[in-house]
Amino acid sequence: MNISSLGAGSNRNYGYHTIDTNGSQYKAAAKDFLENHRAAVAKMSPWEKMMYEMFGGEEAYMRNVMKMYNSEGDFVGPNGIVVPGMVATGIPESERHQIIDISEEARQNMFEETKRHFLQEYGVANGDTTKRSEVYREFQLSIPKEDRLKGTWTLGQYERAYHAAFYDAVKAANPNWQLGMPFDRSILDNVTRESVDQALVKSGNSLVLPRKTIDTSA
Repeated sequence: MNISSLGAGSNRNYGYHTIDTNGSQYKAAAKDFLENHRAAVAKMSPWEKMMYEMFGGEEAYMRNVMKMYNSEGDFVGPNGIVVPGMVATGIPESERHQIIDISEEARQNMFEETKRHFLQEYGVANGDTTKRSEVYREFQLSIPKEDRLKGTWTLGQYERAYHAAFYDAVKAANPNWQLGMPFDRSILDNVTRESVDQALVKSGNSLVLPRKTIDTSA
């Protein structure tokens, strides 16, 4: 959408007094919302338009929408819930799904959370009790914005590998075990993050764990 064609850059046309229409924050918000908003306003009745202007009109609307963007024009959502650089819209999968180097600290944090959750829920993924989102967010904020989508994809490969290693270890100890069934927690003592990381094999844009390759013997 061409923002200038809507008069978005003109305070004279739209009476903006508190918004920098040349700023990245405004331009990003306008690009995503303004065209549809103006179309909706055009359909208002005279009474609706009067009330709309009474409560601040377009300037008030844009001030509110702009809260979902940072000063660089990144979408961060309500209350900054979205990490800048994590909106994948318009970015090809080939650019997002790439394997990059992940710090040992981030891998260890993911390993520990995956193990904690596996033990607590007996291998079942429970969205109400996992803290994986916190691990991902901390990691995302620790790396450059341009690496966050690729880094998140890569860390997800490690997360799946850790879960698979724990599953295989319990099944090796008890072939009759099924997800959700209690098991001896000590079974996982010999599954280390290092052993899983070393066993991983890169295959295209994925990290593959050859099953039953982790030595869990004492």
